[in-house]
Amino acid sequence: MKKISLIILIICISITFLLNVAMPEFAGKMKHNISSMNILYSYSVTKTFSEQTHDTIEMASVPSGKTETRVADFRSDVKLEGTPLNIKSVVKEHLNKPQVNKTKEKLTGPEKGFSYRTYYLTKNYDKGRYTVIRTNKITGKEKVYAGTYYEPRTQDPFVKWSRDEK
Repeated sequence: MKKISLIILIICISITFLLNVAMPEFAGKMKHNISSMNILYSYSVTKTFSEQTHDTIEMASVPSGKTETRVADFRSDVKLEGTPLNIKSVVKEHLNKPQVNKTKEKLTGPEKGFSYRTYYLTKNYDKGRYTVIRTNKITGKEKVYAGTYYEPRTQDPFVKWSRDEK
């Protein structure tokens, strides 16, 4: 049985190598299909939420009595820590999709008595731990991967706010 498993593995590796060398444009298309079919492995993914986190970006600072127009594109992506390259796509399939915020806004300065108004954008994330159990379909051997994830929140992934300063 081990000899058959080894032969199948060698055949799969040989096909992948030949596609990459002989027909790289075709290999790029097939690579996703082959990996999505999970020929050699099956995966079990669990995630455990631990806390909400955020990143705040200063967008602009407008002086009193002035007005500015800003065009900005912001993206909130999945972040993974302690994740080997070969397992990243498997984990990302089980997390929220990236969020995009495209904006064109008229920003105004503060009322009299304040010097300027600073505009901010906060990206909100859910943080947690994930565990992936990868099982070799041929041998039945399992390998466990674990790490930390940050995924964009589904509710209020972006929050815009401002603060007036004296």
